[in-house]
Amino acid sequence: MSPFEAIFFWSCLAVYALATAGYVYAIVFNNARVLGRLVWLVLVGFVLQNAAIAARYAAQGHMPWAGDYENALGVGWFIVAFTLFVAWRRRDLQAVAVATLPLVLILMGFGAMRNPTLGPMSASLKSSWLVIHVFFAWLAFGAFALAMGTGIIYLLKERDSRRAEMNPVFERFPSLPRLDELMFRYVLFGFITHAVMIASGAIWARDLWGAYWSWDPVETWSLITWLLYGVAIHLRVTMGWKGRRLAWIVALAIIAVIITFFGVTFVVETSNHIFNVR
Repeated sequence: MSPFEAIFFWSCLAVYALATAGYVYAIVFNNARVLGRLVWLVLVGFVLQNAAIAARYAAQGHMPWAGDYENALGVGWFIVAFTLFVAWRRRDLQAVAVATLPLVLILMGFGAMRNPTLGPMSASLKSSWLVIHVFFAWLAFGAFALAMGTGIIYLLKERDSRRAEMNPVFERFPSLPRLDELMFRYVLFGFITHAVMIASGAIWARDLWGAYWSWDPVETWSLITWLLYGVAIHLRVTMGWKGRRLAWIVALAIIAVIITFFGVTFVVETSNHIFNVR
């Protein structure tokens, strides 16, 4: 990291950590009044994250998509951007950050522990198809993170609804049928953008390695993840799996997304995916 990037990055993580603690406090102690203020705290962290990305771009001359640290920085940006967007569009979804922000903290913290050193872009990464591939990958991750967050909110509200006195925080959330519909829409958006990611990655791989598909570990897990969400859509559309069952699926399926983006290259040394290597 450059000196300015380090300042902005760690300040961003500190703000996200404070906001996460605030959301947990609001839910545990039934304090709905702080939710609106916490959104502004997340926005401050987001501005600091943008500053960190800008500082890194100024230092090395390319956007962050080379390595685990830069991948985490980009993924985290999209998750927080999506979280702020839905909070702005729907004030009753402001607390979705209680699930998405901890994910961002873990991913960005993991990335910082890998290899955040500055360096020139590899020649293999200088491709327009790679830009499309990474952009849609980040879109898919952001959508799946929102689906996970909405699913967790659904499970919390559904459980709280069986109590004699509901938590006032959950009363501010959308109704259970609306949360169920939002979960499905986020999964569908992520499923489509994930498909574009796979297709654009295959075209890039054909130019780089001479084959559209080589059963690389990252490619294989990406396909497994896509099929997993496809099964979730199938169960919802054809078998009527809604509510709690769908919420559990989307809440747990994020594990496959994390494995695809970070887990495979953490344990496997033979992946061709240069942008994910250590």
